[in-house]
Amino acid sequence: DASTYVVLAFILEELDDEGSASSFSLSGVDQEFADGKWIEAYLYNLEDIEVLNHHHHTVELKLGRGNDTKVRDIIFANDDEAMSFCDILQSLGKLQAGQAQRRLEDYLSKGKDLGSKVQLLVEVVSAVRLPVADIASTDAYVTVHLGKNQVHKTDFRPNTLNPIWTVDTGSLFMLDMSSEQFFGSGDGLMFSVYDYDALGQDDLLGRVFVSQEDLLEGSGKRKEFSLILEKEYKKAKGCKLALRFRPATPADIVFMKALAAGKKKKVVGAFAGEAFVPIRQHQPANVLEAAGGLLPGNLLKRETRKTKGGGREFRVKPEPDPERPEETKWMTEEQINDEALKPSTSWIRAESGSKPIGRLHFELIGCDGLPNKDSSIVHHFRRFHCQYRRHF
Repeated sequence: DASTYVVLAFILEELDDEGSASSFSLSGVDQEFADGKWIEAYLYNLEDIEVLNHHHHTVELKLGRGNDTKVRDIIFANDDEAMSFCDILQSLGKLQAGQAQRRLEDYLSKGKDLGSKVQLLVEVVSAVRLPVADIASTDAYVTVHLGKNQVHKTDFRPNTLNPIWTVDTGSLFMLDMSSEQFFGSGDGLMFSVYDYDALGQDDLLGRVFVSQEDLLEGSGKRKEFSLILEKEYKKAKGCKLALRFRPATPADIVFMKALAAGKKKKVVGAFAGEAFVPIRQHQPANVLEAAGGLLPGNLLKRETRKTKGGGREFRVKPEPDPERPEETKWMTEEQINDEALKPSTSWIRAESGSKPIGRLHFELIGCDGLPNKDSSIVHHFRRFHCQYRRHF
């Protein structure tokens, strides 16, 4: 039934009167757990539990995946109960595998048009109010699994409890597979948020699960999901992960291929469909697709240079100010920031005939450095900036 779509296994320890752990017994577990005689020691998906060895009344289990893998010995009261536990895991595994086709048939029975392939564009947008995993902050990154397979991993964002991921830091990825493979790989996508540790093992903070049906029904709008936190971080409140997902368009597919190829070749820029690189140099969609969406090599020039004073200047993109080309061709980071705050000029109406050719959406996703308006002490105003993401 539906309750077995996502199966969680509880490995429990019984506490005696002195607070020490005794062996695991299956008899009367339900009532004893309800009475508070058992505590939850581990919580894992069924597909994250593997029996490595069974010897008499001891079962050696491999728990978790990736950086979160553990090997534990579970000691039962006797050999029969240890064997029963292994049989239950095997039966549940077979049941879960047999439900893949049923999930696909259930989805199609609702009148949904799926086709033979599933192509989804997924974006890991941001997280808010993450628990503190280091001394004062967290270096968060996200891994994404479909079944046992890791399909994506973002870069880590240092020293922030409210990380934001962009294309440059691995926010985007695509799922491209058969519908049978999509429905047969567990119960949707699992997003795991970790704290990066350069010296030790990375800490798992929490997880988010998104079912196959929710993924297929996604429209690309931002959705926030509450993190299922690990027990050491349960006291944290309001921890959320923001995601976007929708069916991939042909332009998305070209763009993602170009992005992947560009990362391998360390190429700056990836474009799909109707694109202008730089401005006023139109590249037809068929030319871009034939070239894999990459910029021609002769357009990729040196990006930075040293100044006479030992500083560094950056090439202004996509092009200098047409009214001051020499002055704005190369600028320092401070000069670029100052230039960005000036009023825009030379507006061009983008339209084809009487109809606009597109729409540009801006989403405010963060703002820092704001002045303290709640204090009665003299305000210390600092320069602040907002972060935003553009959507075409």
